[in-house]
Amino acid sequence: MLFLLLILQINAIEFNQSLGKREITCFGDSLTEGLTVIGEISSTIKDFSIKIYNPMRFKKEGYLHQSQNELIQKFKFKVKYNHNIQICIQNLSTSTILYSLKYYQDDEEQSYKIDTQLPMTQLQPIENLMAQMKISYDIIKGMFSSLAERQEQRLQQFQQLGYRIAISSVILLLVTVLITIFGTYRYKKVMKSKKMI
Repeated sequence: MLFLLLILQINAIEFNQSLGKREITCFGDSLTEGLTVIGEISSTIKDFSIKIYNPMRFKKEGYLHQSQNELIQKFKFKVKYNHNIQICIQNLSTSTILYSLKYYQDDEEQSYKIDTQLPMTQLQPIENLMAQMKISYDIIKGMFSSLAERQEQRLQQFQQLGYRIAISSVILLLVTVLITIFGTYRYKKVMKSKKMI
C-alpha cells in the first residue's frame, strides 16, 4: 500500500513512501536559479535508483543526479536556471521497499518557493473524484434543464388559460348583451300587443 507523509518546511521536503516490485514513481518541484539542492534518499533495500533531471533541458544537460544500488544515496547540485525538475525513484528489486527522501534548497540571498506535486500514483483518487464530480455536474445540469423546460411549459399553459378566460369572458359579455337586447325587444313587443304602451 502506498502512503505518503509530506512535511513541508520553509526550505525542505521530507517524505516516506513504499514502492511495489519494479515500480517507479515520479514527482516534480519548481526551483529557482542559483540555489543549491542538497539531499539524500535511503531505503530498506539497496536495489533502487534515483534520477533527477530537468525535462525541458534533458537532451542538452542530461541528469542532474543519477545513482543506484546504495542504501543511502546522497546528492547535491546547483540550479542553473529557473525551472521544474523531475525526481524519479524506481524499485529495482522483486519485493516492496520503503524509502525516505529528504532534500532542501540552500541559498541565503534569494527568496524562493517550493512547489511540490503529488506522485503520479497519488493522482488517481483525485482523477476518480473529478470524474464523479463531472457526473454529478451533468446530472444537476440535466435536472436544471428539465426544471427550466417544465417552467416554460407551465408558463405557456398559464398563457393559454389566460387567453381562454379572456375569450370566454368576452363571449359571456356578448351573450349577456344579446340576451338583454332580445329580452328588451320581446318585452316591448309583448307590451305593445297588450296595449300597455
